[in-house]
Amino acid sequence: MTTGKGSVALVRPEVCRRSQVLGTQVISQANAARLGVVSEVWADLEARQVLVLGVLEKAFAGSPRLLELRQVTALGQDAILVPSDEVFDNLDLEGLSQVVGSEVVTEEGIRLGKVKDFEFNSVSGLITGLILSNLGLTFLPGFILSTYLLPAEEIIAVGSERLIVADGAESRLTQLSKGILETLGLGKPPWLAAAASAPALPRSAADAEAEKQYEDEYGEEDTESELPPEPVPPPPSPVSEQPAWEQEYPKEEEPPPPPESSDPSKESAGDPT
Repeated sequence: MTTGKGSVALVRPEVCRRSQVLGTQVISQANAARLGVVSEVWADLEARQVLVLGVLEKAFAGSPRLLELRQVTALGQDAILVPSDEVFDNLDLEGLSQVVGSEVVTEEGIRLGKVKDFEFNSVSGLITGLILSNLGLTFLPGFILSTYLLPAEEIIAVGSERLIVADGAESRLTQLSKGILETLGLGKPPWLAAAASAPALPRSAADAEAEKQYEDEYGEEDTESELPPEPVPPPPSPVSEQPAWEQEYPKEEEPPPPPESSDPSKESAGDPT
């Protein structure tokens, strides 16, 4: 880095992360004095833009002084340059958010996680993406809990501690890191875990009562009308009155008796006259 009158040779990345800016030294371009380190980043989520940086003179000591991002002359990996130590001002932070820790859900109520970090343009301050994890804890590295990048264009509403994103945003996430729990198969993304554990919705009491009343009034009639008519059984076959032995061994027919004789001698012999 070289400095001169009216010129600064310092690489300023177009897109940076909040986590990369935190802890960066702030240097006065006028006298090269060290003014402190960045301790916080404030953004207007309605406008999706970073506006203010908080700077502590000593790390973890005192209250931060506020610096507008537009006052930054150059932003690098090792230092942030400002024109002078007169850039700090008593700024109103009303309506601004630290973003990190905000819950992210879709319009349908599907939870995507919490904001762990975010990306923004170092020149314009426009937020380009949110980095999500299940818990949103900044001190947990990505190899423990998986992280995902959500485009800022998905944001449709902003609350005090919650961001509403478009339906189906979970399908448009980009996975940045895979946590050890997910690698071992012991953990799932929030939207998949919620879908797997969601119980079936109970039926309302009104629906159950209406169905019971309908069955009481029409259930029996409908059941009888839908059943086919029962077939009429055939009449029973007549039972024979013959003994069993006659049915098995039928009686032989007797021959007819011989016709009576018409001999005239018998007739005359029987006549006394």
